[in-house]
Amino acid sequence: MTNITAIYQGKLSTLDQIKVSPLSRAYTFSDSIYEVIPYFSGKPLYYEEHFDRMTQSANLMSLNINFESVVNDIKELAATLTNQDGYIYYQISRGVDLIRSHFYEDDLAIERFGYAMPARFPSSPISAMLCEDDRWGKCNIKSTSLLGNVLAMNKAKSQGCQEVVMHKDGIMTEAGASNVFYFDSTGSIRTSSLSENILPGITRQILIKALENSPYSVKEGNCAISDFNDSPCMWLTSSTKGMLPLTNLIGTDYKLEENYKGYHDVAGLFNSAMKLHLEALE
Repeated sequence: MTNITAIYQGKLSTLDQIKVSPLSRAYTFSDSIYEVIPYFSGKPLYYEEHFDRMTQSANLMSLNINFESVVNDIKELAATLTNQDGYIYYQISRGVDLIRSHFYEDDLAIERFGYAMPARFPSSPISAMLCEDDRWGKCNIKSTSLLGNVLAMNKAKSQGCQEVVMHKDGIMTEAGASNVFYFDSTGSIRTSSLSENILPGITRQILIKALENSPYSVKEGNCAISDFNDSPCMWLTSSTKGMLPLTNLIGTDYKLEENYKGYHDVAGLFNSAMKLHLEALE
């Protein structure tokens, strides 16, 4: 961990040198937000959209942030990913308390932390487990309050899975760290419409836009988990997964049709949109 560049309160260092108070509200209350921005050959993918979502999360939590400082932090981290694939993790908390209290002081100094991680993004299909969505009710805020996700995903791990697909009363919400798309039995692409229970994924947005005015335009709405049994293809979208198919979904009869033409067509349109965006940054 010694070579991973990190920043805390505007001071560049390495991840192993960062020291955070145990009274940080990120630690005691998950009173914090975060973003993950992917980089390909040193170029950020949809940086503005990620930044806008971070701003929206901050506003929903009434965090008074100097975003100029945030921009400078991210620029310093990004400079270490030149010509590399990877991502920047960036976290903002309400600050550090003098003593732990549910009531925060109005004059707390915002706490900023982030690091730049060179990485290879996964491309091979993975398995997932179906589970009830018992998280808190405002998942549209990209908060570090992820205990529900952690418990579900580690239960899935014990079943040999790498993700979960969650639902409330038989209606799909999202995955543990991704949005979910699938072809239904009629060949239509479905995904959940956005609500307070669902994070507005940037990659989700990229895919939906890429498929506009194509034979594969996406239908957003209530998605019954009973649809999965007859689906030829389900997949996840996220900043670090891109588009990643599911081989199977424990708790359903779903099995991936590996050569399903519709998925390959959709992946082609998605990859073209990604390529055009990155080329425009040159």
